[in-house]
Amino acid sequence: ASTAKRGIATVGKLAGALGLVGLAYKGIDMVKNSLDGAIDRYDTLNQFPRVMALMGFDAEESEKAINKLSDGIQGLPTRLDEVASTAQNIAIMTGDLEGAVDTTLALNNAFLASGASTADAERGLRQYVNMLAKGKVDAMRWETLQETMGVALNKVAEAFGFAGESAQNDLFDALKSGEITFDEFNNKIIELSEQTGGFADIAQEASKGLKTSLGNLNTWILTGVADVIGAIDKALGGTGEIADAIDRLKPIVQSVFGWIADVAIPAVAEAIRF
Repeated sequence: ASTAKRGIATVGKLAGALGLVGLAYKGIDMVKNSLDGAIDRYDTLNQFPRVMALMGFDAEESEKAINKLSDGIQGLPTRLDEVASTAQNIAIMTGDLEGAVDTTLALNNAFLASGASTADAERGLRQYVNMLAKGKVDAMRWETLQETMGVALNKVAEAFGFAGESAQNDLFDALKSGEITFDEFNNKIIELSEQTGGFADIAQEASKGLKTSLGNLNTWILTGVADVIGAIDKALGGTGEIADAIDRLKPIVQSVFGWIADVAIPAVAEAIRF
């Protein structure tokens, strides 16, 4: 027993000397700070298939879709809820969930491969989805794409046989005239994203850096916390049990505050008056 106590004391001193105790507290803080994001991720993973099923899509297909989105943004400074929302909008608009997922991931890769910031990517994506809905391009929205995914547009233009300084404008003219349909344009972006050395690979390289690495570290912790939340939920009886347990607190919370408002406050006020 005394040997064990001495051993524990030695380990404690060693941990303190190396600053491991402080690191442990920092680790705990990172977990605590990741809780909101982990809850968002867990809700997204569970709500996406449910919402898509309500929209008429196959539940199993919806489950595969959200998992593919999650896998497709690994190592990138992109949040799952962002791509899930985009894929959902495109799927509802086109009726093609698999195509919506492929388009969303390809566009995300194209923006990142072009060096776009998160704000620029959101701006470009908004204009792209608008054109996708209409099935045609217009000058103002095309100009936004040139600003936010210029590198990718050059690659797409080359793939369609356009070259030189006017390649992007020639591609725009071909899209506007109907020589190239917007569906063909969209499919080409997906093709160029998925091929070896394509937008997906370029996006991974372009996103490398200390800021992205720190973001990825937070994402890994966030994902781990979300997995823990999921494990607790299932241990309680299945997905949604934590939410149901919290909802069951409603009458208790209401009765406590009701007692404070109706009984405690009047009694205190009467005592102060006295």
